[in-house]
Amino acid sequence: MTNEEYIPKRLKQTDTAAADGADNTEYVPKHASAEVEEINEIDISSVIAAKVPVEPQKKEPEVPAEPEKKELTDEQFAKRLNKVTSAVLGSAVAVLVLLLVVLERPERSIIEQRPLAEFPKFTVSAFFDGSYTKDISEWFTDTVPYRDDFKKVNSNLAKLFGVRVDDVKFHGVGVIESSEEESSEEEESSEIEESSEESSETEESSKEESSSEESSEQSESSQESSFPEDDPADRPNGIEMEEGLVTNGILVIDNQGIMLYGGSLKVGQNYANIVNNYKKQLGSNVNVYSMVIPTSVAYYLPEKYASYTASQFKNIKNIHDHLSGDVHDVDVYSVLAKHTDEPIYTRTDHHWAALGAYYAAEEFARVAGVPFADISTYQKVSVPGYVGTLYTYTKDADLLNNPEDFVYYKPSAPFDTYYYNTSYQGGNKGAFFIDFTNMKGSLYCTFMGGDAKIVRLETGVNNGRKLIVLKESYGNAIIPFLTSSFEEIYVVDIRYFELNVIDFMRQHGITDVLFANCAFTATGPNCSHFERIRTYKASPAQSSEEENEESSGGVVIRVEN
Repeated sequence: MTNEEYIPKRLKQTDTAAADGADNTEYVPKHASAEVEEINEIDISSVIAAKVPVEPQKKEPEVPAEPEKKELTDEQFAKRLNKVTSAVLGSAVAVLVLLLVVLERPERSIIEQRPLAEFPKFTVSAFFDGSYTKDISEWFTDTVPYRDDFKKVNSNLAKLFGVRVDDVKFHGVGVIESSEEESSEEEESSEIEESSEESSETEESSKEESSSEESSEQSESSQESSFPEDDPADRPNGIEMEEGLVTNGILVIDNQGIMLYGGSLKVGQNYANIVNNYKKQLGSNVNVYSMVIPTSVAYYLPEKYASYTASQFKNIKNIHDHLSGDVHDVDVYSVLAKHTDEPIYTRTDHHWAALGAYYAAEEFARVAGVPFADISTYQKVSVPGYVGTLYTYTKDADLLNNPEDFVYYKPSAPFDTYYYNTSYQGGNKGAFFIDFTNMKGSLYCTFMGGDAKIVRLETGVNNGRKLIVLKESYGNAIIPFLTSSFEEIYVVDIRYFELNVIDFMRQHGITDVLFANCAFTATGPNCSHFERIRTYKASPAQSSEEENEESSGGVVIRVEN
């Protein structure tokens, strides 16, 4: 069968029609036409709807019309703000009060170096006169929990303020007119000036005696008491005292505090006259030594700030020039100038370091002609984390954030220490070095625990030499280095002594008297205490107590701790 025979009849007809010239586009087969008509009659959308589910349309929620906002008046806004502020502050106060009640309260401030207020004991009289509630308020304020931590934060904030010049910060620096200062000095030291006339006669007589007695011993002592004409520390001289007196401001540089020096040439001369009077009154059998100790400003103040302080060299030399020939001047200024590259002063405290006291004690032992133990024989003790009085005075964050090591030296030779009150009553035996490691701000009190007492040391030395040291706190650090030099040592703080010191020396057979004080004392207001204790007269009540003590044998009971 051929392809043509296979073609269906109806297709052949179509091809015939096409051949006849009919329009192919208009040709519709019968069966196809019927199907089209049928499709046209059907609703296609309904069919689709039936086959495909249509999701119902979601109606948008009707949004209610926003009410018109009424603007708050200034008065309403202020009331609402006050309510919010009150709520916040009230909550903060409530939390703070709760913490103040719950948290433990400190008993001592390490930074301020003092015991804090104690809770008062209730008494009827104190309650009715108001002192009881006042003391409670003071206790509550003074013993705030974490007091020292808050102080540290305050110091760091204060660091942002203050007077700065280049890399230096000043605290309390100012100038007082010399006329006002000299007038106040005259009022405070009238007794000193009266003694000056007396001492001038003593000085003249002593000079005549020394010139008539040209012995080798006197020539040696004069060499020992020599004082350099020029500053051995090569420090620039500060302002002259006649132009004004600098207050005791403090300069902080390179994490070191330096207390600026004022001084007074006139008071220094009075000090020399007082020492001369001691010598005259004690006689030739008692050796008298003057040791005026320079402070750190003499060596470490930068040259460009020299005008902020007076010259300690000039003031100490002025004292030397007015001492009588039979008083031994112990020149520690020149000695310390040779050791300024060593830690002879503390950075955060106004005192010197124990190492500086060692060099001064060595020079004193040389002048006094007594044995002296080398520092290598001592036990060195170092306590870290020390921040001293210069921070207490300034609250300077640079000092607080850079503590130092507090170093002291314990003698190897044994000695006994006895403590008395300021009228030489008691006699309790105790340790010379007191442990202040839990109160690091008070570490300088390691030496004898402070100042307001009389201390007596018994050593193993048998040379018949008995020493009394008239001092303020600067003298404390020097005592341990003299335990190998004298048989017995009495330590007297001139500010708290309540006896006649000349009588005291005679009663205890003193052979050597050492004035060991810093330049601030020898040329400042504390100088008046030397004359006070020299001319001290006991009150009638004190005299009767002393008589009763003498009638009972005058025995002092020593109670060992």
